[in-house]
Amino acid sequence: MPKAILFLLPVMLFGTAATSQDLLSFGGGSFGAGTTLFRDYQASGVNPANLGIFGTETSVTFAFLEATGVVFSEALPKSDLVQSIIKGKKLTEAEKLTIAQLFAEDGLSFNNELMPVGIAIQIPEIGGFSFTWKEKISGDAVLNPAFADLVFNGVNSKYIDSVIIDAQGFLTGYTDTLLPYSNYFNGSSLQFSWTRNFNISYGRKLIELDGITIYGGGGINFIQGNAVTDISYTENSASGFAAYSSVFDIDYAALTNPSLDLNGNLYPVGRGFAIDLGGTISIKDKILAGISVTNMGSMKWNGNLVSLNDGIFDSVVNFIGVNSADIYSDIASLINAGGLFNWSEQSEIKQSLPAQLRIGGAISPVDRLEIGVDIIQPLNKNPGSIQSTLFAGLVSFTPVEWIKLTSGFAGGGIANLDIPFGVSFSFTPQQAWQLSIGTRDIVSFFRQDTPTLSLSISLLRFRM
Repeated sequence: MPKAILFLLPVMLFGTAATSQDLLSFGGGSFGAGTTLFRDYQASGVNPANLGIFGTETSVTFAFLEATGVVFSEALPKSDLVQSIIKGKKLTEAEKLTIAQLFAEDGLSFNNELMPVGIAIQIPEIGGFSFTWKEKISGDAVLNPAFADLVFNGVNSKYIDSVIIDAQGFLTGYTDTLLPYSNYFNGSSLQFSWTRNFNISYGRKLIELDGITIYGGGGINFIQGNAVTDISYTENSASGFAAYSSVFDIDYAALTNPSLDLNGNLYPVGRGFAIDLGGTISIKDKILAGISVTNMGSMKWNGNLVSLNDGIFDSVVNFIGVNSADIYSDIASLINAGGLFNWSEQSEIKQSLPAQLRIGGAISPVDRLEIGVDIIQPLNKNPGSIQSTLFAGLVSFTPVEWIKLTSGFAGGGIANLDIPFGVSFSFTPQQAWQLSIGTRDIVSFFRQDTPTLSLSISLLRFRM
């Protein structure tokens, strides 16, 4: 599978967010401090109530090809991530040994999003409507020493007792142990998902009394799944499943499940539905408080679907190891019949979507300055989740009306403490055409260890 498909969201925009009538505020994407500050179509999937917050005139905001992306690794230094993701570097045998040792202590996570189109229409006395189409790709890998060794080194792993080379030069590894995989891989997990989300949201003013205004909103999500992996090993068991569309060219060998026959490379292997609910309180347009619960629903995976078997770790191993430092660029070789996993046919699996609770507040102490904070709590750890509680802050300053500077912090979730920075500007009347550039963590430009790689670009956002 071409690496460009897997990293379709190639570490581009991580988090632009619009304020009411101004330029975009760089805020960390869907995982930034936007529960009270995100507006127009960017409130969808975050807090749909904010669609009801706008001026006294009808407004239309739309954008094309906005993207959000972040890749974080405690295991790999920045140089290895850049070489793997951006340059497509293949690993030597010596490099595989080194990378396996790094992964034995830490892991890798990424969460990327591409929005081909988004639009919001906000009408006084009626409220705001939005539609967005988003492609979401995410992954999280935690590998214990044995799993890391086998993932990268395959038949050359120290856990392989003997290797036979046939006449064609193919390697086959054998093990003497009778222990189950779960004993060897205890504590390891591997997640990956690619979904296509169509969101329709609505928000409006509900109550206005003595300087206090209450807004409410909701959204519905129609979701198609292009790929999923959810594998975990505990001391006594192994559990998991995988489903991939034809574009990944996964070879399940002898499995003959009728669901393996798909129509087209991007024919969905799963479908789902979810709802979003949110509310925001404004006090004299200076102090804001908001709460939302998003992505409440489930997916049904039923195409190209297989489930994981545990099995005894004495079987033949033909896997030669992944050839990419970030794992996910070479995930097909890991998942297919020649990889590490023992699969069986499965007709359907239903799984909850990665819902999350958001609570946030913001204040505008003076004109052209906004300060916001958020707590984002994942409600499960299914594929696409941020895995742990995230704390985010946002400071947005507009020194002149055609330029806006934004910074803040983000800690938890899939990364450590990051310092985002962005700039948005417009040279057109009333900021009709807006552009922005930023990064999820400006500090990663100057350090090698525990990098958060991201670059943000938004060139096609329009407001009228």
